[in-house]
Amino acid sequence: MSYVKITKKEFDEKLKVDKGWIVNHSGNEYIYDFHLSKLPIIIKVASSIRLDTNKSRNKGADAIRVYAVEKEGVDPKAKITRGLLKSRRVYRTTNWRNNLEKLVIDVIHQAKMVYVKRKSRQPKN
Repeated sequence: MSYVKITKKEFDEKLKVDKGWIVNHSGNEYIYDFHLSKLPIIIKVASSIRLDTNKSRNKGADAIRVYAVEKEGVDPKAKITRGLLKSRRVYRTTNWRNNLEKLVIDVIHQAKMVYVKRKSRQPKN
C-alpha cells in the first residue's frame, strides 16, 4: 500500500453531513464529529486535512486519528468533560476509506462499553 493525498472533498464524501457528521476544526486541521444520539459521546476524526490547502499533510507528517470523548449531556452543544478512548490511527494509504469506516465502527462500540462501565462504577445517590 502506498501513501495517497486526500482532499477535503474526498473526506466530506466519506463522512457525510447528512449522515450526522459535523465539520469543525482545531488549529489548522479539519475535525469531523459524530454525536451519538442516546449517549453523551462524540466520535472525533482528526482528518489531517489542512484548512489552508484543503488537502492532507505531506507523507509521514500525520495520520488520520479517531478517538472518543464524553460530554455533559446528549445535546450536541453540551460541553466535553473528558476523553473516553485515546486516538487510533488510520494511515493515508489507498485503503484509507475502508480502514476509516472499520475503525469508526470499532471506536463507537468501544466508547459505548467504556461509558457504560464508567457509569456502573459511579455511586448512586
